Amino acid sequence: MIALDKNNVLTFFKLLKDNLGIDLNPDKEYLLITRLTPLSRANDFENLSAYLNALCTNPMSDLHVQAFEAMTTKETLFFRDAHPFEALKTVIFPKIIEAKQITKQINIWSAASSTGQEAYSLSMLLYDEFPQLRNWNISILGTDISDFALNKARSGIYSKMEVERGLSTKQIINHFVKQKDNTYILNEAIKSKVNFQPLNLNSNWMGMPKFDLILMRNVLIYFNQDTKMSILKKVYPLLSENEGCLMLGASESILENNPFKQVNLPKVSYFTRPKILERV
Repeated sequence: MIALDKNNVLTFFKLLKDNLGIDLNPDKEYLLITRLTPLSRANDFENLSAYLNALCTNPMSDLHVQAFEAMTTKETLFFRDAHPFEALKTVIFPKIIEAKQITKQINIWSAASSTGQEAYSLSMLLYDEFPQLRNWNISILGTDISDFALNKARSGIYSKMEVERGLSTKQIINHFVKQKDNTYILNEAIKSKVNFQPLNLNSNWMGMPKFDLILMRNVLIYFNQDTKMSILKKVYPLLSENEGCLMLGASESILENNPFKQVNLPKVSYFTRPKILERV
């Protein structure tokens, strides 16, 4: 293996931080090697060292976009982590539904949604567990920085292995149609509730509505503390004051000096906006 120029490694990590907000330490060089080596070959570079040098010395281009996408973690599966979805079913969604009885409108945001499994899991959960919502306006937004991931998510098509990761046989039968090539496509009842758009959490957000539920799980761990607080500061005004809920990953926290109120359940926590009491 050809040794990488340490200055180029640091320069690329700075590009990654400046453009995506992802903050990687030099000891994460192994991630760079494993994720960019295939791209160096696909783009006809002699080796990874030459590819990395091109990224560090040339103006921003599609080459950089490919590299940035490759460095983002896309690990996901349907109903990833049982406890958050159990909390959604038994506590959080019932509270949101009660609060939205008049408008019959629920807005949900799945941030860093990758190839769509989390967003579609939410749609399935609402369809299966809350049939009284069939005539409600349910809007689920999935966002990610990767065009590749978003295009796959929009297709609603998954391999046999992907649908079997997290879904029961009953769920697969009820919500998917098996294709001739042994892939599975989501039915419209689930797919139609979900919309996917590109969004960089480290950029400015324009035109975002208020959300009753925001899932930002397993993504803040890739940002430094300043970037985390900047993102959460932008999230706060987007969260509905009426039983709105923010869910982070199991290993993530908001820390001190923040306006959120933490709600602790037996096996999971979530965050809300404190209600402002009216003066009498």
